[in-house]
Amino acid sequence: MKKVKLTQKSTLTLKNIKGFIEREVKPFGTSARIDFPKEFIGKKVYVIIADE
Repeated sequence: MKKVKLTQKSTLTLKNIKGFIEREVKPFGTSARIDFPKEFIGKKVYVIIADE
């Protein structure tokens, strides 16, 4: 699997969003996954990685 390059920013502004869902990234074999409801299949989504 190829490595994804992160763009580091401290602010993000989005327009025309329907809402947001907070999920935890979980291990999946040698990778990771995020579960989302079926209603989002085919939709464009953004994943934001937050420092905690």
